[in-house]
Amino acid sequence: MGDVVRGVIRTFGELLFTAGLIMLFFAAYQVYGKQFETDREQAQLAQGLEEQWQQPQGPDSEPLPGSANSRLYIPELDMNWVVVNGTGVEDIRYSPGHYEHSAQAGQVGNYAVAGHRTPGIFWDLDLLGEGDDIVVEDAGNFYTYEVIATEVVTPDQWRVVEADPFDPENDDPSRRLLTITTCHPKLQNAHRLVVHAELTETRPKDQGMPDNIADMAPEQS
Repeated sequence: MGDVVRGVIRTFGELLFTAGLIMLFFAAYQVYGKQFETDREQAQLAQGLEEQWQQPQGPDSEPLPGSANSRLYIPELDMNWVVVNGTGVEDIRYSPGHYEHSAQAGQVGNYAVAGHRTPGIFWDLDLLGEGDDIVVEDAGNFYTYEVIATEVVTPDQWRVVEADPFDPENDDPSRRLLTITTCHPKLQNAHRLVVHAELTETRPKDQGMPDNIADMAPEQS
């Protein structure tokens, strides 16, 4: 009888150990495995970005949700991404997404971007501080923004992506801002980590990449 009990206990323990390993591997995939999918999707978006920029756009052309919008560089994190249009679930599955109601890069107002808190995207966004650079590239220019503030807010604080996040009632904004939002803390979505930056330089692309991102030039296929 004792051997039977010990056998049952041993089998049960092995099952628990196996289940624990499965859960551990699944958790690791959720955090890190998706980075491979993100990298693959980003590579596909990047392939068509230059071609898209070279195509003439009519005055009434509307960007398609999920299509490439710009490149976003954060030299402090040694990371860059293709940003897509829209912040819907499918739009930002593997990319940061541009809030469609917000300004375009370099314009007066607030160029606002959302992205997941995953290793392939904004995992280390909390490492940014005042004075760090964020660069946005569109068809004609590189726009360098300097981080001026960070904050943590609840998801209902939509004022952070308004034209003037510091004065949402301002109907005539004059500053040229950039705002990035992501989940906070890591692996949760109870709050939003928000990084605000202000435009400091506009550099035409025929002058080459800014020095702060010169080593991050996309590979040419």
